[in-house]
Amino acid sequence: MAAGSTRRCRRRTPEQGRRGPGRRRRAGRPRTGWSRRNRKIDTMEERQTAASARKGLPAAIYARISRDKAGAGLGVDRQEADCRALAERLGWDVVAVFVDNDISAYDRRKVRPEYRSMLEAVRTGQVRGVVAWHPDRLHRRAAELEEFITVAEAHSLEIQTVQTGSYDLATSSGRMVARMLGAAAQHEVDHSRERVQRAKEQAAASGKYRGGIRPFGFEKDGVTIRESEAQVIRDATKAVLAGRTLAALTRELNERGVQTSGRSETWKYGALRDMLIRPRNAGLLARGLPGKKGQFYEFEVLGPASWPAIVSEDEWRALVGLVTDPSRRLTPSNETKWLGSGIYRCGVPVVDERGQEHPCGGTLRATPHGGTYARQYERRYLYRCTESAHLTVGQKQTDDYVRGVVAEIVRDPRIVAAMSPGTPDLAADREKRTVLSARLEAFETDYALGNITGAQLAKATATVEAELAKVDARLAKGLSRSASSSVLRAPDPGQAFLDAPIDVQRAVLASVLRVEVLPAFTRGSKWSAERLRMSPIG
Repeated sequence: MAAGSTRRCRRRTPEQGRRGPGRRRRAGRPRTGWSRRNRKIDTMEERQTAASARKGLPAAIYARISRDKAGAGLGVDRQEADCRALAERLGWDVVAVFVDNDISAYDRRKVRPEYRSMLEAVRTGQVRGVVAWHPDRLHRRAAELEEFITVAEAHSLEIQTVQTGSYDLATSSGRMVARMLGAAAQHEVDHSRERVQRAKEQAAASGKYRGGIRPFGFEKDGVTIRESEAQVIRDATKAVLAGRTLAALTRELNERGVQTSGRSETWKYGALRDMLIRPRNAGLLARGLPGKKGQFYEFEVLGPASWPAIVSEDEWRALVGLVTDPSRRLTPSNETKWLGSGIYRCGVPVVDERGQEHPCGGTLRATPHGGTYARQYERRYLYRCTESAHLTVGQKQTDDYVRGVVAEIVRDPRIVAAMSPGTPDLAADREKRTVLSARLEAFETDYALGNITGAQLAKATATVEAELAKVDARLAKGLSRSASSSVLRAPDPGQAFLDAPIDVQRAVLASVLRVEVLPAFTRGSKWSAERLRMSPIG
């Protein structure tokens, strides 16, 4: 610029506004800048207005709530009402409503049937749009979101939500937003689970109730006993120790209309089993251990709890040992129907490798007879030896005769006295168990103080635990005999035995009588009581 000259600046008109970062668009002026170049970024109202241009689009509403304690479905009803209002503003036709009430979207073990039905409706073309209250109502897991994205891309699915508007899964930006929302939802659930788990660990350390679904036998606080349900636990514990099967007890509870404390309206075999062997019944605090699906409920006892016991620790330990015994495990479909199946023994003389003769001793099982008689009339069963096919005997005749013998035996007052509870042997075993448990704690203390090595601790612990197993077995047998005496304490023990369920009859039979079946004297001879060799037990 030449010396002495003046600089003349161009003056901006008011219509042009201010320059620089502070420049603002005046009212009534058209939008300019980045928002016009990238129309994917817009407000929720503008996106819903654009979607309303597709009038009459066949759409589905999806509603879900994770927990509905009252079972009233009010949460999903509110979601459906909001979604219907949005669909009406968009001009979409709601052709289906899918509701998953009281089902989590995070737990992969739980199948959402209505969600799967919605995806199938999209695949078949019945639905071209989905309306939800929020994206986390649709999915909270990344794997499930990816499946949803695949289906949406393949069928040009329109998605609208009440809270966040629409997101276009046909574009990379839309998929990115969906994945970010999904990651945020999963982080929220993970963080919540961590807080809950930490609170439960702190409660466990102090012996307090850690929350959750109300445990059967207790009030909602998890500490106060609900006596009506506690009596069910006591009766079921005694019944199992007496020899009754869990399948029979499950059926009986459902027939009596006993309600569960969980979400199921009826008792299931596995639920009853896990409820009876849980440590809280004995006033003990425990920590559940991870296991495979279908396995028995496993736990680690941490110590005494802050709530009272419903059954004694002796009864609980005897029950756990009995129910979890691998040799005893039965599925509900394999429930025993016959009095002597697995109890009667084969008395056919056999010669062993040393040339000595002795009874076979194999158990007898009832199997159907396959002759002409069975095809024309009612099915007939025979007891057969499981060791060899060298013995059969009629099931009905044998069971009827043995029932009559046992009914007469249990009327003997000496049997009642022999099987009465509170015998000195049980008291001695209880005391011995206390001593052995204290010895285990002493070993752990010595190891912590450095008085013994790890190898010495392992050897001493194995020895004491072997003794404990023997004591627990004796206690279980004693408690089983004690519980079986419920039949013997009846005014007429014989009639009480005959009227009892088959599993109770089997338990009493196994407690008082040993039955051996001898071979027939001649081929084709009729059934005879002389083939039965019976001797009292104990």
